[in-house]
Amino acid sequence: MKKILTMLLLALAPMLFVACDDDEDYYRPPEWVDDGPSHNPTTGELNAYERNLVGSYVSDDDPSSVYYFVFNSDRTGSYSFVEDGQTGGESFRWGAGATTVTFEYDSDGAKNTVEYYRKDGHLYIDGIALVDNTGQEPQPSDNPLVSQWEGKIDGFYSAMYNLDDDKHATVCEFTANGEGVQLDYDPTQPKTNYAYTPFTWSKAANVIEVNYAENALPTAIFRDYALSATTFTGTVNYGTDFFTFGYKATSGFDWTPYMTGQGVSEAKTRLGELRRAKSGPVRSGTFAR
Repeated sequence: MKKILTMLLLALAPMLFVACDDDEDYYRPPEWVDDGPSHNPTTGELNAYERNLVGSYVSDDDPSSVYYFVFNSDRTGSYSFVEDGQTGGESFRWGAGATTVTFEYDSDGAKNTVEYYRKDGHLYIDGIALVDNTGQEPQPSDNPLVSQWEGKIDGFYSAMYNLDDDKHATVCEFTANGEGVQLDYDPTQPKTNYAYTPFTWSKAANVIEVNYAENALPTAIFRDYALSATTFTGTVNYGTDFFTFGYKATSGFDWTPYMTGQGVSEAKTRLGELRRAKSGPVRSGTFAR
C-alpha cells in the first residue's frame, strides 16, 4: 500500500508544480497592495487587475473640474486636472490589486493608496468618475449660471456683517453639481478680511435658491434677475431682506487659500483631494467681529 501511495504522489507532483507555475499571481496575490517594507506594489510584472487598468481616462462627472488619468503598461503614469481655470497634475509609478491602486509620485516619492471600482460604465478612482478618453473634451454645462462671478450686493455687507457697503465686494461660484462657494471680502485685504461660505443651489421655475452651509447666511432667493454668459444682475432676498446685486463673469479665482479641513494642504497635488477639501464657513478679520 505504501508503495502505491508513493507512486501516486510521484506521478502527481509535476502536475502540482505546473499548476502553481501557471497561476501568474500565485507568488503575489493581486490584492496584495502592501506586505511590509520589502514589498513595493509599483514594481514587477503587471497582474490581471493591473492589465485591466492600463489605458487613458477622463472624468465626466463635473465639467468645472476635469481630471485625466493615464496608466501605462510599464507602470508609469500621470494625472492632470483643470480646476476652475487652473491646471495641475503629477507623474507617478503605480500598482493595483482587486480594489485598491497605489501611486508612487515622481515628485517626492510619496505613496498614496486609494480605492477603485467599476460601475455603470465608469471607472471610479478615489471617488472620481472616469470614462475612456477618446480625445473628446467633456461638454460644458449649458446653464450660464455655472461660472465664477464677481461684483457687489448693495446694502448686503452692512446688513449681514455691519461693514461699510462701499468698501466690500463678493466673488462666488456655481458648479454644475449643485454646489458653490461665496466670498464676501475687503478688496484691499482679501486674505485677511473675508467671509468664506460654501453653499448648495437649485433652480426651479426660474427661481434660484441658495442654501448656505451651517446656516451661516440666510437662504438666498433669486427671482427677478437677468442672466447671460457675461452678466448676472437683479434682486435677491436673504430671509426678509431684499438687495440688488450686479455680477460680471470671471474665471481662474483660486479658492484654496480660504479652505480649511482635511486635504486642503494637498489640494493641488494629490488626486481628488481638492474635491474632498470641503471647508465649512470661515470668518476672518473684520468679518469675524
